[in-house]
This record gives sequence, structure tokens and C-alpha cells, in this order.
Amino acid sequence: MKLRLICSAAFLAASSPVLAADLVEPVAAMPYSWTGFYVGAQVGGAWNDSRWSPASSPGFVPFNTNGSGAVYGGQIGYNYQINQFVIGIEGNFAGSTVKGDSQCPATPGSVCQTKQDYLGSVRGRLGYAIDRVLIYGDGGVAFSKYKFAETQLLLQSFGGGSRVGWTAGLGVEYAFNEHWTAGVEWNYYDFGSKDGASSLDPAFVLSARETENTVVARINYKF
Repeated sequence: MKLRLICSAAFLAASSPVLAADLVEPVAAMPYSWTGFYVGAQVGGAWNDSRWSPASSPGFVPFNTNGSGAVYGGQIGYNYQINQFVIGIEGNFAGSTVKGDSQCPATPGSVCQTKQDYLGSVRGRLGYAIDRVLIYGDGGVAFSKYKFAETQLLLQSFGGGSRVGWTAGLGVEYAFNEHWTAGVEWNYYDFGSKDGASSLDPAFVLSARETENTVVARINYKF
């Protein structure tokens, strides 16, 4: 009888830590969900390729006023996650300090300049989520405003104004917690060509083709 009591006590003592471990075993963490609305800010650099060529002026030598500068603004969007795939839509708007200067070939000693006022877009997004890491591509319609001018000697402008084009890019984003995410994004913009007449001589018309690359750091708050 004593032997049975001693064995039973020994069995209970040995099994109690296992039972306690079962009772306090933590529940596995739920996978992160990218579904939801978000709003955020962005800042980065931009590199513009501006190609000036003749539209109605024979003998005009084509040239570039490539420039660079900063872009800064914000974005708002929505993501929806299906298994590991994430689809979404985003709108963003940024101010721009992009400016490019070049020697005007038709007027020795003068400077021709391309200047960008703002940059915006509405893009669709398609991504692949690895828990808290999201890798995605995007594409959509883009908006901008440029100014074209000769800033020395003749002091003339060549139209400019609002432009509509397309954009596409890639990005990666990381979720620090349930609400805050941050990432880096590259986009290519193409605004095509647009004619502009000289403010001094309306018969002198040039065509300006605009493309641009941007790399920005982003931070978002997900609701």
C-alpha cells in the first residue's frame, strides 16, 4: 500500500510540469494583414529628362535640359489581401524642386531651363506579402506641371503647363506593427511631348518631351 502511494505521488510530481506547460502554452501569432485604408507621407529625389526639339523651326538643334531635385508630399490608398497576394489603389501628390539648365544652342551665352512644379498620380498596385514584408509593382495615370523658358539674354517662355502621362514602378514595404509601415519606392514617369510657342515670337514653336525617375522613402498609417 505504501509502495503504491509512493509511486502515485512520484507520477503526479513528474507529470505536473508537463500539464502546466500545456496550460500556459502561448497561442501562435496571427499573420499580419495588409487589408485596410492607409494615409502617409513621402520624400525623395527625382531625375528629369527634358528633350527640346523643333516643332516649326527648321535648323533648330535638339538638346536636353536634364535636371534633378526633391519631391515631397503624401499618399492615400487602400489594400486588400487575398492569401499572400495584395491588390490596391493609391493616389499621391508631391511638390517638386526639379530643375534643369542647359546652354541654348541657338543663342550662345543664353540658358534654357525646364522646371517642374508638382507631380501626382493615381495607381493600381499588385503585391506579394511575406507576412510583414510586402513587395509590389504599380502603374497608372500621372499628372505634372512644367515650365520651359530661356532665363538669360532673350528671357522668353515656351508654354509649359499641365501634363498627363503614365507611370509604373516597384516598391517594398515593411509593417512595424499593426498600424505603422514604411518602405522605399521607385517610379518611372512618361509625359510624352507637348508643343509650346515662344512668348517673344509665336511663330517659333518647340516640342518638349518629358520623362522622369523618382525614388522616395514612405511612411504610412494603416487604419
